[in-house]
Amino acid sequence: MSEPECGACGAAVRSAFRAPQAEIAPDLDMRPGEPARSTLRDWVQVCPKCGAAAPDLSALPSAARAVVESDEYRKLSTSVLEETLAFRRWALICERAGDHGQQAEALLQAAWAADDAAAMTEPARLRIEVAALWDATEDVELGLRRLDALRRAGQFAAAEAWAAVMSGRGPDELARSIIGFQLARIASRDIGRHLISSALPPPAHAPHVSHGKRATTGFWSRLLRK
Repeated sequence: MSEPECGACGAAVRSAFRAPQAEIAPDLDMRPGEPARSTLRDWVQVCPKCGAAAPDLSALPSAARAVVESDEYRKLSTSVLEETLAFRRWALICERAGDHGQQAEALLQAAWAADDAAAMTEPARLRIEVAALWDATEDVELGLRRLDALRRAGQFAAAEAWAAVMSGRGPDELARSIIGFQLARIASRDIGRHLISSALPPPAHAPHVSHGKRATTGFWSRLLRK
């Protein structure tokens, strides 16, 4: 089998990284628990030759080469927090390819990297960008993650307004529990990280792998298995 090649320059690169299965419940924004959580820095590869960044460099979009060669891409190396650089590069490639869903995921991962680096303001800025990309979503999962992004960015008025929008859509019991938990955190001006198990009714505090039996939709089944 031939080695994978960078889709932007053709250099030999590593195969895409596969994170281990999480054994602890995810955060409210769906950052996975350990041991997957600690492998964040490996999720996006960087080509050693051209500097392209992606989870799988051999599957870069066709527009990637032009983006990688652009001044805007190069300037990222001196204008953003080092720990977030690979994720910001991948986000820019996704943006130029028109994949705004993956762009948001890359920016949220950059926020997690900034959290780990104990950066003061960068996590909030990144979460505001993510919330803007998800501002019109009607998807339950993305809506709940957007709510967490707004709260953790300290955008309490916007978070409260978004919670009202989601509540008006008639969410199911589990979604209502998460929204209620977030509203309590918003009222106390809490911008901290919380596990999703903290927001769910019993038996949420039992090992989270058992929660799947309570799920009634594919989304909740997937969410509660993580």
